[in-house]
Amino acid sequence: MLNSVEAALHWTANMTWKGIAPVVHYIEAIYETGIKVLPQELEQYQSFWQRSETLPKWDITIVPA
Repeated sequence: MLNSVEAALHWTANMTWKGIAPVVHYIEAIYETGIKVLPQELEQYQSFWQRSETLPKWDITIVPA
């Protein structure tokens, strides 16, 4: 059960995906809300997005060039 920061860090530090372990960092900074990217700046990245047919608003796969 991930009921503490320590438990979550321990779990993530010991997991692997296809034999590769993630790099895990705990950041104590407060995440600022309300920050938005201008539509003109976002346009350059949208060509790499593939939207899900079932959840187009929430599920995006980013395909690198």
